[in-house]
Parts: sequence; structure tokens; C-alpha cells
Amino acid sequence: MKRKNVLTPLGIQIKTAMIQQNITGRELASRINRSEATVCEVISGKNRNETTRSLILKELQLTEEV
Repeated sequence: MKRKNVLTPLGIQIKTAMIQQNITGRELASRINRSEATVCEVISGKNRNETTRSLILKELQLTEEV
């Protein structure tokens, strides 16, 4: 059985923005010049790279909630 990724609060914020803006993970990854897997890892909290997080937040016009 495949495990599902649990979303972090940041991941929920990103996924919500992606849905509202009708953007797929693949499209977001392409826009920030990262792989789709990297975007998924940031959403699930497995990748905490600040540069990638900043690129995603900037592209989606979000601010990180603390």
C-alpha cells in the first residue's frame, strides 16, 4: 500500500493557492525551474530548502505563515 504524503501548514497553503490559481505541480515546477518531485517534497515537508520554498511562495504570491 502506498503511503500518502501528509501536508504541512505551508503545504496546505501552497496547495490551496495552486488550486485557486489552477496551477498543477508540474506547471509550478516548470515556472521555478525545479522538478515536480522537488515541489511535492516541499509541500509534504520533506524538502526544507529555503531557496526553493522562497521561489514557490514568490511564484504563488504568498507569504509564509508562521
